[in-house]
Amino acid sequence: MTGPELLQQIILLSGLPAESARREVEALALQRNKNLDNLTLDDVRYILAMYLQDVLLGAKKELAPQET
Repeated sequence: MTGPELLQQIILLSGLPAESARREVEALALQRNKNLDNLTLDDVRYILAMYLQDVLLGAKKELAPQET
C-alpha cells in the first residue's frame, strides 16, 4: 500500500471528514518535507498525531472562556 492509499484508508476509518482531513494531513506531511508517495507507517503515525494535536488545540481554544 502506498503512502497516499495508507493515509486515505486511515482517514476513512477514523470517521473524520475525509476531504478536509486529507488536505490537512497532506499539508502537514509536506511541511515536514515528507514525500507522500514514500510515507512509512511511522511517518503516518507522526503526521496523524500532529493533526490530532492541532484539532484538539483548536477545540480547546474555542471552548476557553473569552477574555475581555
